[in-house]
Amino acid sequence: MKTTKLTMTGALVLTAATLFSGCAGITHEPKVDVASLKDITETEFFAALDKVGVSESDADVMEDTSFSFNGNDRDFDVEYNIDAVSEVGNYYSYTRCVDEATAKDLFDYYFDDYDHILDDKDFSGIKSYEVGTNTAYLLIDGRYDDKINNTYTPYHDAIFLKGNMVVIVTAADYDVSIEKEVNTFLDALGYPHP
Repeated sequence: MKTTKLTMTGALVLTAATLFSGCAGITHEPKVDVASLKDITETEFFAALDKVGVSESDADVMEDTSFSFNGNDRDFDVEYNIDAVSEVGNYYSYTRCVDEATAKDLFDYYFDDYDHILDDKDFSGIKSYEVGTNTAYLLIDGRYDDKINNTYTPYHDAIFLKGNMVVIVTAADYDVSIEKEVNTFLDALGYPHP
């Protein structure tokens, strides 16, 4: 069975642009040893979703299938995929791919949405990332100011690659309660948050 997965991540990040004037400066969070993080099961992911008020019945689940993203012809073969959006609009995704190479490609696909801003002078906030062969992560908290259009894009996001598993969490907006929900979810998994 072949399914098309909506590009919720990019849409959530890009549509969050709002009028704002910002401050400058980039700092870095401590490095994360992803290999030392525990492996996440589907059950644990659903339990973390429950901690932020998302029931298992509200999540989209795909098993033994493949998906692609709109505008990209790459198919990602997966054993299990969970996508969920909370009431405040935060996006949570867990994917157990058929192999580590597919998981790395999926991580790279998500990471590419952030790559252009990581060292941009118009990004203010904290970030930490490291990309290896079978472990990788990105933690980012701050905003990207578009000085030409006088808008900003907020970030309080995390992506993790561990073996054949990819977890991605994106905040819907720049708000303390929205960011707290992201932190609560990642704490429930035992993973670091931005």
